[in-house]
Amino acid sequence: MLATYGQRLIVRHALLSLIFLVLYVLLTRPDILMESRLGFIVWYPANGLALALMLGISPWYAPLVCIADVMSGALIYHQPLASWGQAFGSPAHAAIYAAAAIILRGPLRIDLGLNHRRDVVRYVFVTLVAAVSSTIIGVAFLVADHTISWNQFWPAAFSWFNGDSIAFVGIAPFLLIHVFPWVRRQLLLSVPKSTARTKRPKAGDAGLRVGTFAEAVGQVASIIVLLWIMFGPTLAPLQLFYLSFVPILWIAMRHGIKRAATGILALDFGIVLTLRIFPVDPIMFPKIGMLMLVVSFTGLIVGSAVSERHRIGKELHEQTSYLNSLIENTPLGVVVLDRDHRVQLCNDAFEKLFLFERKELVGTELDSHIAPPEAGSEARELTARVASGKRVQQSARRACKDGKLIDVELNAVPLVEDGEVRGSFAIYKDISEQIKAEEQAKQHADDLSQLVGELQLRTSQMTLLSEMGDLLQCCVGAEEAYVVVAQSVKKLLPAATAGILYVFKSSRNAVEAAAIWGNSRASEPIFAPEMCWALRRGQPHWSNYSTAEITCQHLKNPNGSTYLCVPMVGQGETLGVLHLEFRNDTVAQVNVGPESIQESRQRLATTVAGQVALSIASLRLRETLRDQSIRDSLTGLFNRRFMQESLDRELQRARRKKRPLAVAFVDLDHFKRFNDAFGHEAGDTVLRRIAELFRQHFRGDDVICRYGGEEFAIILPESTAKDAAKRANLLRLQAKKLTVRHQDQTLDPITLSIGVAAFPEHGSTPEEILQAADQCLYQSKTDGRDRVTVATPQKV
Repeated sequence: MLATYGQRLIVRHALLSLIFLVLYVLLTRPDILMESRLGFIVWYPANGLALALMLGISPWYAPLVCIADVMSGALIYHQPLASWGQAFGSPAHAAIYAAAAIILRGPLRIDLGLNHRRDVVRYVFVTLVAAVSSTIIGVAFLVADHTISWNQFWPAAFSWFNGDSIAFVGIAPFLLIHVFPWVRRQLLLSVPKSTARTKRPKAGDAGLRVGTFAEAVGQVASIIVLLWIMFGPTLAPLQLFYLSFVPILWIAMRHGIKRAATGILALDFGIVLTLRIFPVDPIMFPKIGMLMLVVSFTGLIVGSAVSERHRIGKELHEQTSYLNSLIENTPLGVVVLDRDHRVQLCNDAFEKLFLFERKELVGTELDSHIAPPEAGSEARELTARVASGKRVQQSARRACKDGKLIDVELNAVPLVEDGEVRGSFAIYKDISEQIKAEEQAKQHADDLSQLVGELQLRTSQMTLLSEMGDLLQCCVGAEEAYVVVAQSVKKLLPAATAGILYVFKSSRNAVEAAAIWGNSRASEPIFAPEMCWALRRGQPHWSNYSTAEITCQHLKNPNGSTYLCVPMVGQGETLGVLHLEFRNDTVAQVNVGPESIQESRQRLATTVAGQVALSIASLRLRETLRDQSIRDSLTGLFNRRFMQESLDRELQRARRKKRPLAVAFVDLDHFKRFNDAFGHEAGDTVLRRIAELFRQHFRGDDVICRYGGEEFAIILPESTAKDAAKRANLLRLQAKKLTVRHQDQTLDPITLSIGVAAFPEHGSTPEEILQAADQCLYQSKTDGRDRVTVATPQKV
């Protein structure tokens, strides 16, 4: 399809080019140009054809124009191709006309139908500038080719300019308006079908067509008579050239730019044909050429102005018809008032709305008919606002002819002309049913507002509860969870001025404050469980000193507030109590939805306490499991797996901070003797006492681990091998002094064999350091036990 389309397009452009070449050569014949001698002509219609082609189709036809000009010069005027005019003049003329076409099509973007005066002025200005440029170049090349002499430059230039200008304003407009639109459609290969409706013939159309035809015949006849008067043998000596304006102005003022372009072309060709029939002195050619130019330009200007006026009138008529149809067919009541607020016109919808006939309203004040007595001042105020130039849009109550009051939506707009209000128009819409529906909806709104408010409150509370639950699940320890609870309860219960989260101590003989928020300190920080009625009863309890209710004994400084205690029960175990303080007011007794505010607070606090209890129980269980996973059950020291993880972490920290790190391996000498002589329980007792000694001897940052059996490993951050050896030796001495008793028996003294290695001198990886420390421990045992051995630095 694309290939076929391209081939057909090429064929049509080729055919257009061939037709252009033939017409261009024919239009450059001397008998057409009325040439007195080379360089002196009346007009040059071929240039009008060339400009119309480049402007109406494409400036890319400039090479074709150049070829056509060279062909006409060679075939008709026998100019050599090596002459200045042929070699340089023809390309220069084509380039100038192409530039004019580009300017008119591009930056100026004129309407090719020349329907606007602005476009006609721009077209004439640009083409005349192009004609001046072409004239200067063309005449200069005639002088260079010795066709004319320098003293003939200005007469030849005037003749050349006149000929080109007549072609541009007399020939090209006709082609742009009537010919090239059809050519463009043919080049597009497809003509869009018209979607406009077929205009039905109306009564009188036949007579109109006859009149139009008769007028056209009269215009043609006037041109013929005018030509005979101007150039005929009888009146030619009078030189009545000014009469040529009459038919052109007649055509332009009656029919606009399209018929004017046709009339201009007919007049110009008629003048040329008449000059062939009634020859005149060649000295008259410049005057005749200037006449053709002025008449053509005048016809274009007047025709474009008339076409523009016709178009504006048509658009105005269409808009007026549309507006009238809109006013008459709209379902809204429309009324137009004059500057005295009297009705000028109204539509049928307005009559039906207020039950008035149009003849009853026209010429009278509108407010006197439809404004009820109680709304008279309001109606006068609205009228005054519109008269001052302000728009009015509001609802109002107006009266019908039968006395019925209706609610209407009023939109009044002032009609301003030259800054002065000349009247106004108003649109009335019956909204009585809408107002009634709004009143009914308002009755239900109050009932729904409470339910919606309660639903929003519950939704917000559920969201905050969910957020609190998520935060509690992310907590690492109980202390962090207590902070989350304090912040979350303040958001969940903003009415609570203060609060305390109590948790049982490990002995379960007292509860102590784990988190406190607010300014009140009415409750004890630590108290026995029996001092709180909520813990006694296992359910929420309110304490209010202003009434004769039972109050909790842990309230030491009551300040007239109301207090709520909620037990926290998680996984079947009471973990503590949530204590809240509220201002003592009567609002809490007001019902909100199905329950009072106090009941709502208690329900929410109970939910919060339950979720907090579950989270604390989970945290404690998690801590217990973690502790069991990293600690030795017998000694309470860290196990071997934790030691591996800690050593990796501490070694990375030491490497990053460029600090030393030491590891000590400790082994109980002859530990099997304790098990064999005193039993395994005695051995366990020895291990526990040694672990206790380790905890007392080393720093809190040191990591003490039971490596396996009677072997222990201690990680000493930021300690050199020398410092670690000193501390290890001191530990060995303290162990020898340790007295261990089991079942009223004093066990044998304890001695320790210790190996010490440090980072970075003894190794750079955990494996290297542990291996070095283990080798030192083995060396201590080999050398007789009860001693400390430090690793030797690695050889680089």
